[in-house]
This record gives sequence, C-alpha cells and structure tokens, in this order.
Amino acid sequence: MKRVKRDPVKRANRSGYIAGLRGHAQSECPFHVESKRMEWLGGWRDGHSEFMAGYRTGTVG
Repeated sequence: MKRVKRDPVKRANRSGYIAGLRGHAQSECPFHVESKRMEWLGGWRDGHSEFMAGYRTGTVG
C-alpha cells in the first residue's frame, strides 16, 4: 500500500498561520517558490490578524 504524502501547499499555509499567530515577521517566510510563498503569506495573514486581536494563549498543533 502506498503512503499518502502530505500536501505541501497545505503545509505551507499551516506553517505561515502558526508563524503569524506567534508574532513572527512576514519577512521570515522560508519559501522561495511563488506558489508556496503565496500560501505561506495567506496563512501568515490569518494568524497575524488573530495575534493582533489578542489570541495569544495556548499552543497550536
């Protein structure tokens, strides 16, 4: 049986969300490929908006 690999675009979005939620800068994006970079930034925007709204407790997993 084949193993199902994780979707790299979805992982990039989730990684950006976590970075934004933790208050990291937008310039810390680790991706250089445009499609993954855009997904990371989209996740970062969502996470950063929650960070700015005061959601800073708990861990993201």
